[in-house]
Amino acid sequence: MRNTRIVCTLGPASDSPEVLDRLIAAGLDCARLNFSHGSHEGHARLAANVRAAAARAGRPVALLADLSGPKMRIGTFPGGPITLVPGAPFTLTPRAVAGDVSIVSMTYAPLSRDVHVGEAILLDDGKLRLRVVSIGEGGEGREPGGLSNGERAKGASGGPVGREPGGLSNDVHCVVEIGGVLSDRKGINVPGAALSARALSEKDKDDLAFAVGEIGVELVALSFVRRASDIREAQALSRGTPVIAKIEKPQAIDALDEILDAADGAMVARGDLGVELGPEKVPLLQKRIIREVNRRGKLVITATQMLDSMVSSPRPTRAEASDVANAVLDGTDAVMLSNETASGQYPVEAVQMMAAIIDEVERGAPAPEAPGLTGDWGFENGAARAAALLSRTVGLAAIVVYTRDGRTARLLSEYRPTCPILALAPTAQVAQRLAIEWGVFPRLGGAPESPEALHADAREQALAAGFARAGDTLVVVAGFPRGVETNGVHLLRV
Repeated sequence: MRNTRIVCTLGPASDSPEVLDRLIAAGLDCARLNFSHGSHEGHARLAANVRAAAARAGRPVALLADLSGPKMRIGTFPGGPITLVPGAPFTLTPRAVAGDVSIVSMTYAPLSRDVHVGEAILLDDGKLRLRVVSIGEGGEGREPGGLSNGERAKGASGGPVGREPGGLSNDVHCVVEIGGVLSDRKGINVPGAALSARALSEKDKDDLAFAVGEIGVELVALSFVRRASDIREAQALSRGTPVIAKIEKPQAIDALDEILDAADGAMVARGDLGVELGPEKVPLLQKRIIREVNRRGKLVITATQMLDSMVSSPRPTRAEASDVANAVLDGTDAVMLSNETASGQYPVEAVQMMAAIIDEVERGAPAPEAPGLTGDWGFENGAARAAALLSRTVGLAAIVVYTRDGRTARLLSEYRPTCPILALAPTAQVAQRLAIEWGVFPRLGGAPESPEALHADAREQALAAGFARAGDTLVVVAGFPRGVETNGVHLLRV
């Protein structure tokens, strides 16, 4: 049984009921709705299709709403993709212009305030590189850290006087250093720049309200987090839905401890992280982020290009297989597929391959470390810690946990027991939220009212789920009397 969970991004290649059925059968545990694309109506339809497919499969599936954040993108080229030639001029503008080989629109108007002459601008995940030569209508220069000719005076808000939003003075004039083919809506990165935009845009607030209020997602991912206050702002609007911090900016690495303390979990967003900091820094940062999230007993997802070649190939490279394996060995709770399942030619095969790699690694690797078993034991975590410790000393077939809100099951997951965690949840929402947790197998079920009935029900549930046979040993975690703050650990034989 696979412990590490699989997150799949949905898109044109995976939005039909037939494909969703096959994805869930292949191993999809959590469906990612990417709010950088699509409409509310489209996301609502996708969510309904996921819920229906999960019901047909008879197992919970979580929904993750990934907010777009202040993602900088170029506009479109009506004549089709262009080719940028090294040495040629190229302008980024917030004006609504038809893109061509000399200019293209962009979604981020404040770029002209956030970059300086001489800085590099990367396009399409760093495949193309521009160098800023001037900023503004007249092509006026701006020394690093200085003001352009049009910025001598400042208004009370700190913005330049005489610069209309979207006007010519917001143009960023560049020269192409590394050229290549450029197509619609590719991303823009400015390594090292401190962007002035907030992590939670007005669009994000609307999307967040829709995702938690209308769709009822189990998780929200916040893009381009730079400080703990970004997370707290999103949590204030999420109605209790957990908020996952996407770690993809240098500023997030600088404030990592504070961000992880505030967030409900983290995503190692290796795409922008690698563009911003350099690909050579990503492997150690991945290990550090996973270790620090696990130390806090929270959820961690590893994402981006895990099986990228399977966008167009039925099999991954050996390096990609090793990448997935290393994320599992690092202790990630979940691994994520992006383009592979959203727009790739082999979405089902990608999930099958991901699951096969995880299965192979988990069967052959030593028992995972349990960072949460050391340190102080308290009322909140004592039962979960004791159950996880028993799995390493007694040889349990399974841990059966009756959980009202999922907290005890999540704690057990982070303590990495060496047996499955069968979580009996009273509502579909709690069961769906647990579907992404490492080693947790959620099912609907309420706790019986007496210890005797509890033991009988736990045996029946473990046998029905295929986690135990006659003669096996189980641990049951539940509290009595019901409604009172108690938690007990029951060791019993099937």
